[in-house]
Amino acid sequence: MSWNTGEGFFDADVPHLNAIGMLSLRKNRTMRSGLNLCFTVAAAAAIALPASDALAKRLPPADVPPVVDGNVRYEAPHAAVENPCGQNGGCVVAYDNTTNTVLWWVKVYCTHYDPGLEEDVQDVFITSLAVKNGQVLVSNEKGQQFSIDPATQQVTGDPRGCDDGGRGGCAFPPTRVLPSAFWSMAVLSGLGLATILLSRRRR
Repeated sequence: MSWNTGEGFFDADVPHLNAIGMLSLRKNRTMRSGLNLCFTVAAAAAIALPASDALAKRLPPADVPPVVDGNVRYEAPHAAVENPCGQNGGCVVAYDNTTNTVLWWVKVYCTHYDPGLEEDVQDVFITSLAVKNGQVLVSNEKGQQFSIDPATQQVTGDPRGCDDGGRGGCAFPPTRVLPSAFWSMAVLSGLGLATILLSRRRR
């Protein structure tokens, strides 16, 4: 007499085949349990990763309108790839307004990054430019106020975080770190693999 368990056919008259069938059944159940765990881990990571990235990201800064004084145009390009300061935010560039030639540039303040945090949430961008009494006035997202002397490019005002006497600048680029959700996914995946291996050893 034989019957179908859904995992295979068993024959009551052939004991050794039954034993093989039972081993196959346990193996299939173990593999299914391991795969289910891996799928659960992957699904949880897929949900956690976008959430982590969403929390880490910030909205792009608003463009700062250029300011023209005489024949000089002052701009505050935000991105490090667009400005000569090598830093996101804090850069003011002076142009000849007729020829668009760069006259000079200044890193108004220096942003110091914590390598344990996402870079973009630490960027500090300029929010306004103005010219008053021959000085270029700069404000940033932290509410700091600075003044640039166009003749000497010296920066005064709130603490800048730069050790250059007011000219140029210093930036400390952050070390890129993987999102915490990545490490959570890696740990959970490792646990799932360990469960499968342990189950196989116990057979």
